[in-house]
Amino acid sequence: MGKVHARVEGRLRTFVERQHVFFVGTAPLAGNGHVNVSPRGIPGTFGLLDDRTFAWVDTSGSGSETIAHLRENGRIVVMFCAFDGAPNIIRFHGRGRVVPRYDDEYAELAGRFDDLPGARAVIVVDIDRISDACGYGVPLMDYVGERDLLPRYFGRKGVEGSADYRRRKNRTSIDGLPAYDFDPLDEWATLDGLGRIRERLAEQIDGWAYPTSFALALDGEIGHVNAPGGQHRLAAVVLATVLKHDGSTATLDVSPQQLAEAITTLAPATACTEVEHPNLAAWRALRDAADERGGTITAIFVRDAADPVSSPADADLRGRW
Repeated sequence: MGKVHARVEGRLRTFVERQHVFFVGTAPLAGNGHVNVSPRGIPGTFGLLDDRTFAWVDTSGSGSETIAHLRENGRIVVMFCAFDGAPNIIRFHGRGRVVPRYDDEYAELAGRFDDLPGARAVIVVDIDRISDACGYGVPLMDYVGERDLLPRYFGRKGVEGSADYRRRKNRTSIDGLPAYDFDPLDEWATLDGLGRIRERLAEQIDGWAYPTSFALALDGEIGHVNAPGGQHRLAAVVLATVLKHDGSTATLDVSPQQLAEAITTLAPATACTEVEHPNLAAWRALRDAADERGGTITAIFVRDAADPVSSPADADLRGRW
């Protein structure tokens, strides 16, 4: 049955090093915050640094809860389960820290593991409690193989495209805690840089064409109007990226979460002081109004002025040109 160990050595280390997957649990300090459990385990990207330290290469992903919680309080538990052979469960309780890819320590730590496209950090866990348990309740399962979708996905995006993705998806936790906000914003500070970001985002949308005009509305009430001929291309592609829309003429529902993601994605553009940022201001005002009174948020895209009107809000938008 269960036992506490002084070090990860012998059969414990052998067991850990042959695993294909492990699970990570973290939580914020707030009592109403969201506890998080994540699977990890791409071969060659995790292992023991010594008999009291565990680490893994952390790839970019759709969220950043583990990083946010470690930055706030450091608490973590790592669990390994035997899905074949003799039953067993091993847990490492300890304190975790985040070493971002821009940190001086990153190269040495990441060099211990296989290269991973989209890697954003190495997570290092200083273990203060090592325990195992019977694992009698864990089912027997066959290992079939690894999915290569994640490395391929970020391999296609490249270094800068992966950073764009993290700025959109990884800057805060679902509770609003600072998460992966380490990517430099130098490129966002110039018009040329914003243009490069805009084109990278556009290249990732199948069938994308910049709309002639677009706007966001709350219960049909339009905020800022991006009229034909205006300088609104970055905001347009940011919103389209979040909504997974190709820029064609349409009126689309926008969830509060999607609006928040669009705001987070566009916010670094304020580093460029050569231009104003009316869309960002309008989106924030709409968000605040929706938080206060509720209502339905919609996005209106007009790719070509000759396209049929898609909604009353679309007709209103065109009337404001």
